[in-house]
Amino acid sequence: MERNETKTGSFRGAGLGLGLCLLAALACATPTLEDQRTLTADAVDLRNEARFGDGPPSRVFLITVAGLRPVDYLDPFGHAAAEGAHVHMPTLARLAREGATGLAARPPAPSAARATHATLVTGRTPPHHGIIADATLDREGTRSLPFHDSRLLVGTTLWDAAVAKGVVSLGWPTTTGARIELLLPEPVDGGVAFDRPGTSPALTREIATLAAEALEANAEAAGAWPTAVQEDGVLVDLACRLIASERDAGLWLLRLDQTLGPLAAFGPGSVEVDDAFGRVDADLERLTGCLAANGQLEDVAIIVTGDAAHHPVHTRVAPNTALARRGLVGRDPRASTGVRSWLALARSHGRSAYVYARDAANAIDARKLLREEADRTGAFELVSAKELAVLDGDPNAWFALVAPPGIVITDDLAGPLVAPARVRGAPGVLGDALDETSVGFVAWGRGIRNHVRLPFVDLLDVAPTISALLGLRLGDDLDGDPILGILRAAVEPPPPGPKRLGQELDADARLREMRRGREVGR
Repeated sequence: MERNETKTGSFRGAGLGLGLCLLAALACATPTLEDQRTLTADAVDLRNEARFGDGPPSRVFLITVAGLRPVDYLDPFGHAAAEGAHVHMPTLARLAREGATGLAARPPAPSAARATHATLVTGRTPPHHGIIADATLDREGTRSLPFHDSRLLVGTTLWDAAVAKGVVSLGWPTTTGARIELLLPEPVDGGVAFDRPGTSPALTREIATLAAEALEANAEAAGAWPTAVQEDGVLVDLACRLIASERDAGLWLLRLDQTLGPLAAFGPGSVEVDDAFGRVDADLERLTGCLAANGQLEDVAIIVTGDAAHHPVHTRVAPNTALARRGLVGRDPRASTGVRSWLALARSHGRSAYVYARDAANAIDARKLLREEADRTGAFELVSAKELAVLDGDPNAWFALVAPPGIVITDDLAGPLVAPARVRGAPGVLGDALDETSVGFVAWGRGIRNHVRLPFVDLLDVAPTISALLGLRLGDDLDGDPILGILRAAVEPPPPGPKRLGQELDADARLREMRRGREVGR
C-alpha cells in the first residue's frame, strides 16, 4: 500500500512538472493581448497594402457633397462606424473606417460653396484666390455676379497643374471657360439643366444619350428631367461611362449637391435631409462599383469632403431694411436685386454678411446704425475689419455681420428687420469655431494610409495633398500644406515650368469687365 501510494505520488509529481513545463512553453509561444492587437493591425495594413500595391495612385477623385458633416457617416460617439452600424452613409462610413477621416474639417470663411471649391483646387484662402463668396455685385448693386468664370481664379489650379495627366470635371463650380479636357460646368442659372456653355462636346453627346434613355423609360416625367436627384445620377453615369472608356484621366472633380434643396427646405437633422445623404451614398457606392468593375479601384485615391456647414434656422434678420430706412439704400423693384443705388449695403451669405460702403463716412454711418439694431434685437453681431482680416474675409468689405444659431441674414430691402425665416437651414458661418464650421472629410485608396483619425483638417491642405499624390506643381505661394500624416506615398513635383494656362489673363480685369468697368466697395 505504501509502495503504491509512493508510486502514485511520483506520477502526480511528474504530471505536475510536465504540466508546468507545458504551461511555460505555451506562455512563451502565445502572444499577449497587446501582441494580438499589433498582429491584427499589421495584418490589416498588409492586406490593404496588398490590395492597393506600392506607390502613388494613377488617378485621384476629389468629390464634394453639399453640406456633408461627420455625423452623416460616423457613429453617434464620433467614432468610425462599425460594419453594419446604422449611419446615413454606409459606403462613406466604410471608406472612413478603412482609410483616413477628419473628425472636424474647416472650410474657408465664409462657409460658402464657391469659396470652398476654389480653395480645394488652389490651396489658397479666398482673399488670395479671389472667390470671396458665391457671388459679387456690380457697382449699382442691381446685378448679382456669380463666380462662374474660371478666369476669376487667381493662382494655379489643380486642373492646370494636371493638364498633362488628363482632367475630368463634372459640375464643379467656377470652371466655366476652364481648359479642362472633359468639362461639364455648374449650371449658370442655379438650375439643373444640362445645356451649359463650355460643356465638352463628348460630354454633350453622352448627356443626349442619357436624356433619350430617361425619356424612353418614363415619357411622362420627361418634361421635369432632370431633377436635382437625377442630376447627381447623371454625373455619376457620366463618370462611369468615362471610366469604362479608353480615357484614363489622372484628376477627377465631381460635385454632388442634391442635398442643397432639402437642407434649405427642411433643415439639417430632418428625415428629408437624411434621405438625401443616403441617396448620395448610393451614388458613391455605384461610382466605386464602376471603378472596381473596370479594374481601376486598386489604383485610385478618393477624397470626399463637405463644402459648407449648414445649420437649422427659424428666424431671419434683414439689415438692409434698416439701411434703406436711413437712406443708405435706394430701392427699385425692377432690378434683380431690388436695389436702385446704394451708399452702404449688406450682402448675405446665410448666417453672415459682408457690409460694403462707398466711402468712410457712409461706412461709419452704417456701422453706427447696425450697432444700434444689433444691441436692440440681439439678432446679429458686428465683426470689425481687423477681425475680418484674421478670418481671411473679403478685403473690400468695411465690416461684417454674423448671426447667432437659429438666425439667417437675408438681403430683403422691405418689411420688418426681424421676422420668421422662409428657410429651415442655411450655410454661411463666419468664424473659426470648429463646432459651427466643421464639415466632413474622408480619404481612401492607394497612397492613403489606413485607419488614420485626424482631429482637425483644414481644407486649405487638400490641394497640396493631391499635388503630392499625383506629383503636381501648384506653385510656391500656397496657404496650405500637404497632410503628410495620411500619405503612404508621395511624388516629387516637376521642376518649375511656364505660367499656368491662361495666366496672362488678369482676373481683376475680367471682374471689372463683368462689372462694366466699375469697382465695388472701397
